[in-house]
Amino acid sequence: MKLLFSTQTEYIDPDVYKVIVVILIIVLIMWFTVTILKRLLEHKLKNKILDKEISQDLASSVLKTESNNETQNSIKWFIILASSGGGLFITNQYLPLGLHSIGIMTISMAFGFLLYIIYLKLFGK
Repeated sequence: MKLLFSTQTEYIDPDVYKVIVVILIIVLIMWFTVTILKRLLEHKLKNKILDKEISQDLASSVLKTESNNETQNSIKWFIILASSGGGLFITNQYLPLGLHSIGIMTISMAFGFLLYIIYLKLFGK
């Protein structure tokens, strides 16, 4: 008779998880560095344009930025990550982990998105 479920389970080597975490950390550091460099170079370009006294139309088209969108994006991620952190804190208070932990995290994430929508309605365009 053939078994429906195999009793032998294959585990992923813990070193694989370590490698994935190291790669993610390297990607985050590179992304952070590129973002900082981009902002510094944009700032230097804006200063040079203002110093050269270029025509108003050209200067306004080059200096036009989407800082409002970037600010809203930063606030969105702050609210979502803060609500996730709150959910993880509450989940840690009610150990052992189980189905209720998934519910707590789901509710905390939904609360974070709700806060972001309220923020957009109050302060957004």
